[in-house]
Amino acid sequence: MTFRILLVIISLALAAGVPARAEKETAPLGAWQNPDIGLVYDLKMDWHNADRDADGSRRWTTRGFDLATAELSVGAEADPFGRIDFNAMFFEEGAEIHELFFTMPALPLGLKAQGGQFLASFGRWSRFHAHAMPFASEPRILGEYLGGHLLPQGLELSWLAPTDHYLEVRGGMFNGIEGHSHDSDPAGPGDAFGPGNPPPGCHYHDGELHCPDDPGAEEYYRSLLDDPEAPVAPGPNRGLEDLAWLGRVQSSLEMGDAWSVDLGASVIHQDNHRSSLRFEGWDYAKTVAGFDVTFFWSPPEQNLYRGLDFGVEYLRNREQFEVQHEEEHEDPAVAVPAAEHEGEWLRETLTRDGFFTWARYRASRRWEFGSYLESFAARTGPDGDRTRIGGFLTFNVSHYQKLRLEYAHDDRGDFAEGVDQVILQFDGLIGYHTHGRQR
Repeated sequence: MTFRILLVIISLALAAGVPARAEKETAPLGAWQNPDIGLVYDLKMDWHNADRDADGSRRWTTRGFDLATAELSVGAEADPFGRIDFNAMFFEEGAEIHELFFTMPALPLGLKAQGGQFLASFGRWSRFHAHAMPFASEPRILGEYLGGHLLPQGLELSWLAPTDHYLEVRGGMFNGIEGHSHDSDPAGPGDAFGPGNPPPGCHYHDGELHCPDDPGAEEYYRSLLDDPEAPVAPGPNRGLEDLAWLGRVQSSLEMGDAWSVDLGASVIHQDNHRSSLRFEGWDYAKTVAGFDVTFFWSPPEQNLYRGLDFGVEYLRNREQFEVQHEEEHEDPAVAVPAAEHEGEWLRETLTRDGFFTWARYRASRRWEFGSYLESFAARTGPDGDRTRIGGFLTFNVSHYQKLRLEYAHDDRGDFAEGVDQVILQFDGLIGYHTHGRQR
């Protein structure tokens, strides 16, 4: 009898435990599946002296308010193996996909994969969204050598070395060397048509001309601005030579309790960056390489309120162009090789370089200030060297909103007259927003 009673008690206990186990196994997976959602808005207004009165004297004018960024970001862990992130940019003309990519952070052999459309791992400031930089205006050297922040479509693999300190090697394969920018320079009455000086009734969006009030005007001005037989980018069917290949090595070193340094070297090459429409088989390569070093001072006892970062980024651009020459060289020793010359056209290789350097000091939780200097060779040659220097003051209203005042002097060489510019920026954030390992 005692044995039967014991069996009944055990059976009842097991029966009572079944629903409990079933409930535990079918419980919701948790908050990690909920997407991170955020909205960033960036409003700017500038004053500049690019314009002149009838007597030739400078006068200060404004281009008005510019909603430089309205960025919606959505991202989440898709499963235990990877994450998907999406960024959409909104403008008066509509919306576009800014970034859409997956990340697999824990592949075998210490590998990580990232694929889609995203800011490629080149240099330092090219990897930052414009609103995340400590200054109001984008480095102009990025626009000159990369077309803006490097934002191609493709795949990256990274390998974390098993060393005592951080060392990461990255390699990428992309559709091409494609940049993205929404910043432009003020233009004076004598400047040529371009992003800073659009034709009447037109405006530029990400470097593209738009004339919404008169589509015929857009076609007309395009015919003036663009050479109809200019070299073109690779078509939809591409070989390996048509793709862009990227490499980067980056490391971070600690130098005591308060000091550290980030180091990086990058290169991207596209063997067929442009193809000639005039001469079959003429392809033009492009290579951009550089290194960046950034020092950080973060006192452990007050790193939320004080800090300093400064550094330099150097870029070197080697690019081939199809240009029209005016006369033959008289000296046979410097004559253009036959393979490089056809009629009145030749394939010219132009190598240019420049740097961007900055310093920022965070004096308190609310206030920070700094300056920057950049100088680089433009396409127009040595006389077109461009130098830009500026200073900025930032008031952090909170973690989610900030006000910034910036002054810049832009010496644009032979391209246009120098310009002084004052920028007022208001930047705000709603919800969650992050761009990975950035500091």
